[in-house]
This record gives sequence, structure tokens and C-alpha cells, in this order.
Amino acid sequence: MTVADLYASYGDLAAHRTEGVDYVRRQVPVAGATWSAIAIHGGSIESGAGEAARAVASGLMSHYEFAGIMPSGNFDTLHVTSTNFDEPICQGIVTSSARCLSFHGYAGTPGLPETSLGGLDTAVMGRIRNALQWAGFRVVSAAQEINGNDPANIANRTTTGMGVQLEMSNALRASFFPGGDLSRTMRDSGKRTADFARYVAAVRSAYEGRATMSQGSINVSRWATLPYGMANVDVVASMGTDKLAAGGPHFLHLAGRVASTDNCYLARLAFNADQTVTLTLRKRVTGTETLLATAASTAGLTHAAGRMFTVRLQITGSTLRAKVWLTGALEPADWSVTATDTALTAGGAVGIRSILSSANTNPLPVTASYDGFRQLTPQRMRVVRSVNRVAKPQAAGTPVSLANPSVIAL
Repeated sequence: MTVADLYASYGDLAAHRTEGVDYVRRQVPVAGATWSAIAIHGGSIESGAGEAARAVASGLMSHYEFAGIMPSGNFDTLHVTSTNFDEPICQGIVTSSARCLSFHGYAGTPGLPETSLGGLDTAVMGRIRNALQWAGFRVVSAAQEINGNDPANIANRTTTGMGVQLEMSNALRASFFPGGDLSRTMRDSGKRTADFARYVAAVRSAYEGRATMSQGSINVSRWATLPYGMANVDVVASMGTDKLAAGGPHFLHLAGRVASTDNCYLARLAFNADQTVTLTLRKRVTGTETLLATAASTAGLTHAAGRMFTVRLQITGSTLRAKVWLTGALEPADWSVTATDTALTAGGAVGIRSILSSANTNPLPVTASYDGFRQLTPQRMRVVRSVNRVAKPQAAGTPVSLANPSVIAL
């Protein structure tokens, strides 16, 4: 049986409770962000939900949290259901977002860590489901009372009218903190478990970005990066330019382990003046760029103005590999190019880079377009054998070649 909230709306709550004593509101807007991650039952209302939303959003999405800070009774007193939540700051953030991830907590089965997914954004929901399952987390479809399917749900008040609601069981949220301690003292300490890091990385991997870069001069790099602290990287994006290359190539890149624009690994796609396409792996160390390997063949790929090609870059340990295919076609099973290098070992950021060859003679600007930029989870699971129908997963972080495009879910 569902128990009615004490207050029917945020306005009702605010009229009876004291901000700074009973609750706080937190917001971290990100300039240009089209996604938001929110926790309207944060703090001690549904402990752990706010911490998860904040970490997923960090530097990538705008963040909002309504956090209960009462010594006790936070859920019974401060819970306002998602369809009635009308706090103006949160509404402003969500209604200006194309995508919203709304984090919640529920009791669940004692001892069973799981995420119940709901909401109207089925595309992003599918990507999150796949990413969490690849990372080893249990995911189920949300029961009707927590499925987030009501258009009035705060998660669905986006510009697209769709959002995702992530309901995390008590056992799952407890696994995010040392000793399973969900107390405010522990949560405020900043201490988190490896499970928390894996969960956040998996959800962040569902993010999809688009960008254009107007190149008004030759031999000048344009960069866009996102923080990504893990050393193992698996990123994918479609890319193209609005003109045929003249005189010299257009160079478009995926970047990983970006400590700075002078220190990173790159998968570079060259659109050449004869309309051929060349894929290489490269490194930049203290500003000096070095070729690591060139793909033996990109047969069948011909550049044309506006034509998009999908590039995937994976860095695992000292192994770098990349592949390219025509956007919309099936991802090839084999990697186009592989190299080994140990110059850069730490995480940093991932991103994109565009530059025109110094020999390029195109009328300027040349516009580079990127679509579907995503960080694939670095800890995907793969069944290597099954005994009595029990799947035996490969160790987390082990490189996996995925030929099934439905698994990539771009």
C-alpha cells in the first residue's frame, strides 16, 4: 500500500519546513549541457541517490538535488512524489534538458542489489540497461508503482517529453559505501567503494553527445573533452566534414587518456584529397605527435561531403586499437589497427579533435561534425562458457571484440 506524502508539493513543503535546517537544495549547472541528472529525494530521504546523481553528472550534465538533512524521519516528512515535485530550480533545469536521469532509492529485496529502470526515454534506458549489465549489475524493469511512466513525472518534463528513472535498491546503495554504511556521516566523508565507481562509469557511458567544429584556419586544433578518470577507454563517435578535402586532408580524431591536449592518445581519421580514408593510431607526448600504426586497409570507404563514418577507439593497458566503418552499416568484428605503447598510463579525459592539414586549400571554414559520441563502459561482461546455464563472465576490463551492433546500441 502506498502511503500519501505529508506534503502535496514543494510549495506546500517549503511553507512548513525550514531550508538549511530540514532540507537543502543543490544545483550544479553545466554550460551547454543538454542532459541533467537529478535526485529529488536526496540526502537522507533515499540515502545514496543524491551521491549517485552528483557523480554521474560531474562535468557532463547539469545536476540538481533536493536533500533531506533532518536527524531522522526524512522520508516520512520530506518525500514529495515525482509527479507532484514542482521545485522551481529543478523544473528549470529539467525543462531545458533534452535528457534527464532521475535517481531514486527503494527498499527492494533484502540483500539483493539491483536497479529498477523506468521512464519514457526507452532509447537511453536501453543503453543504461546494457551498460549496467555489462558492468556486472542486476537490472530489472520497474514495477508499476515506480516505473516513472507518467508524463507528469519530473524526469519526463524535458524538451523531448522523456526521461529515465533509476530506482536503486537499498542493498545496491549500501554497496556504494564502505561497510554498507548509508549514514550521513559516511556519505559526507566522500568515501566510496569500487562498486560505486563502476556503477557511475557504466551510467555515464550511456551519454551521447553531438558537436560541430568550424575550422576557419589551417593547422589549428579544435578540441572538446570530457573528464573520464579511468585509464581503460572505449569511445565511439560518427564523424564527417561538409566539404571534399582539397590540397591536403581533413583530420578528425577520437582522443583517450587525455592528460592535456599535449599528452594523449588519438585515433585519427584522415579524409584525403583523393577521397580515400586513412585510419591511424597516434600519441602526443609533451606536444610531439608520433605515428604508432596505420590501418592496413580501409577499402570500400570513400569520403564525400556530409558522409559520416563511425570510429571506435579502445585503450586497455598498453594496447590501443581502433576501427572505422560507414555510419549505419554493421560494426566490423575485427579491429582495423592495433598498437602497443606505454607512454601514457593514467586516466584523464576523452574527447574529439579536428585539424586541417597545413596543405589544405579548401575555402574556409570547413565544418567537422561529430554525432553519437559515447564512452562505452570499460568493464563489459562476456560469457566465455556456460555450465548448467550459469554464465561464466570474463574478468572486468578484459578487451572484448563485439561484432553485434545491437550490443553497441549507438
